[in-house]
Amino acid sequence: RVKVEAKSSVGAGFVAGLFEAASRVGVERAALLRHAGLGDAIDAANPARLPMSDVIALFEAAAVLTGRDDIGLEFARRVRPGTFNVLGYALMTCRTLGEAIEVAPHFRRLVFDIGYSEMRFDRNEKEARLGWRVVSDALPYCRSLAESLIASWYHFGRWMAGVELPLKEVLFRHAPPSDVSRYEAFFECPVRFGAVENALVFSSHLLAMPLVQADENLHLAMREQARAAMEKAFSQSDLVHRLHQALIPLMPKCEATLEHAASALGLSPRTLQRRLGEASLRFQGVLDAARKDMAVIYLRDPTLSVLDVSLLLGYAEHSSFTRAFRAWFSCNPSAWRRARGVVPA
Repeated sequence: RVKVEAKSSVGAGFVAGLFEAASRVGVERAALLRHAGLGDAIDAANPARLPMSDVIALFEAAAVLTGRDDIGLEFARRVRPGTFNVLGYALMTCRTLGEAIEVAPHFRRLVFDIGYSEMRFDRNEKEARLGWRVVSDALPYCRSLAESLIASWYHFGRWMAGVELPLKEVLFRHAPPSDVSRYEAFFECPVRFGAVENALVFSSHLLAMPLVQADENLHLAMREQARAAMEKAFSQSDLVHRLHQALIPLMPKCEATLEHAASALGLSPRTLQRRLGEASLRFQGVLDAARKDMAVIYLRDPTLSVLDVSLLLGYAEHSSFTRAFRAWFSCNPSAWRRARGVVPA
């Protein structure tokens, strides 16, 4: 069976950067949403956070529709503090580049929530390495997403320092594109593909580089805003995550109801309904989102038939699952599997 990960999400500011990058090369937001099978789902969801599965679908759609395997570089060219939520402003007011790198992990959930990936930083006297790797086995690795992150870190670092930041090399774990020279021109250093990780490698002395907009008082204020944003974002999303996890074992028993879910969470149905309302959510909407997320996870498991998946999601009839899946992804479950090379056992 496929391991089910903690539900992960991405700040909407980061995704806005993708819409802007795609638009600059001729692909508008509506087309991107349609190709990703999301329709108007993003606008109907919590506008501040988007599920990681949707973000991956959008990045993959952008690579296809733009015909640009370097769409991640285009994303990074106009990255701004708001791309990283209030974290971006906290970083730019740090004293040095090294301090900014140390601050980032404390508030990284504002941009990339836990569960899908992790940021790693290693250094010695001569060399520093800032890396990003996928730790989930429930959602796919996405090369355009990896490239956008690594490239935006580099570009934002140069912007904060106000000077060039020479790199020793850049590493990507995926296969090389048709034209590596575009990457070497962007990073101004050797770029190696097929590596064990995605990372920027540079001299440790760059960590002492002062930042142009360093401001101790403003930095403290931005950190306080970041803490408040974390509390606001995740007090609501933690409830949704707990409800999501409670619904998974209830679905196969056809017990994914407000009453059963509330009981599993140790709440009364009225309290659960009220708390969802405070987050501008409905129980049926959370259930549909959980079914959509789990459908993708289950369908990647070749040992499960489409009928098995339908039953695991709590659909009384196979046709009901197929209709719902078409509404989510604009294709039937079997076609979705074939497009991703999943061959049922």
